Amino acid sequence: MVNNSSRDRCDIPDKVSGEAASAAAAPGGGAVHVVEQGFTQDPNSAVSLGAVLENTSSSVAYRTKVTFRLFDAAHTELPETGTSPLTVEVPIILPGQRIGTGEGSYRKAKVASVEFGIGATTWVSREAVGSFSPVTATYVRTARFNPRIPTSVDIHYKETSTNCRALNSRTTAVVFRAATGKLIGGGVASPDTPITFRDEQGRDLGGETQPPPSPSCAQGERETWIVPPTGSPSADDARTEIYPYCDVAGG
Repeated sequence: MVNNSSRDRCDIPDKVSGEAASAAAAPGGGAVHVVEQGFTQDPNSAVSLGAVLENTSSSVAYRTKVTFRLFDAAHTELPETGTSPLTVEVPIILPGQRIGTGEGSYRKAKVASVEFGIGATTWVSREAVGSFSPVTATYVRTARFNPRIPTSVDIHYKETSTNCRALNSRTTAVVFRAATGKLIGGGVASPDTPITFRDEQGRDLGGETQPPPSPSCAQGERETWIVPPTGSPSADDARTEIYPYCDVAGG
């Protein structure tokens, strides 16, 4: 139970206000950079894309857009159903923070290379988000319900928020690594979503029928899950990294 007096004293705003600048580089120098990236394309044409970002500025990067462009061996862009690029929005990256991101897609053509780009970011002061701190996540396990259907995968993790109020859950990002530590993919998905996995004959294989004890980005701790859009590549499960995307504002 949340103490009402504690809620009243909470300094995390429900919207970002104050003077903000939207640009690739922060007003005082620094920017959000891609410091690590990687991808995997499986035999079923699923492409798992992952990256790690770092905010090198002294400002908060708010609602940063990340684009993913895929190319063939001739460096011709491979659009998805006629639309490109793929875009993910990261709600908050604090000064000096590193955070993972990713996306999943399907390409019939062989993907030879990927480019990760940082779009415009709204830069705000640290004070603009109050005492907000990143919601952390610890990997628990990966369940693969049907090896013949690579997308029948869910990933459980323990989420912890020490913030003084519940935040707004956007999505959750996952980053996959090989046994060597090399980044080989990632994705984003909505957490807490009930799902039933079925085999080719429509028989239930299991899944998630009960909601977590509290929703993602709420105060305290919970075990919850995500279902990556293109499943999990041949990764070292123990090296899986989870990043809840929690925002101070809704909408």
